[in-house]
Amino acid sequence: MFDRILDILSSLGLTGVFAGVFLEAIGLPFPGSVLVALAGFLSKQGEFNMIIAWLVSLLGYMLGSISAFMLGRCIGEPFIKKWGRYIRLTPERIRKAQELLQKSAPAYVIGARFLPTIGNVTPYVAGISGISIGKFLIYDMVHAALWLTIFLSVGAVLGSEWHTMVENPRLKWGAIGGGLLLLAYVFRDLFPIRSKNKV
Repeated sequence: MFDRILDILSSLGLTGVFAGVFLEAIGLPFPGSVLVALAGFLSKQGEFNMIIAWLVSLLGYMLGSISAFMLGRCIGEPFIKKWGRYIRLTPERIRKAQELLQKSAPAYVIGARFLPTIGNVTPYVAGISGISIGKFLIYDMVHAALWLTIFLSVGAVLGSEWHTMVENPRLKWGAIGGGLLLLAYVFRDLFPIRSKNKV
């Protein structure tokens, strides 16, 4: 299967990378991480320039995120709840995502994007929530830069063995856990725990 995907991606080039990452960013059930890792592998083989692949992927991701954000902002929650099931955007997922967003917008937009299912609804919920588009774009770009760098590097470094690593569930959840711990460490000074006995 992966050989077939490689053949298709090789023929489509960076246009295919852009389109795939765009679909990932707007929340469709598309294996964006696999596609980016494949792009990293092909870059290592000389098919793509790694920096250009990163920039093209970033552009596709940000355009997809902005599109989803604006859908949430302009169309609103009732429409999303009615039609969101087509992109797996269920009311329960919206509720959980809103709870996370209320706790910390930066941690939610940057960190929750790495989580299965929740990551798909992030831009829609951010749009519905009323967060400014400027803040959303900053946080989302931080996530995109981390996500693209990690998976392009995985594809380039592991070479032909990368897909066996990506498919390993222990590695997948280990990477998610490590990413969350890293985010908690990075944001520890930005969101200090407030004492209940504050004077």
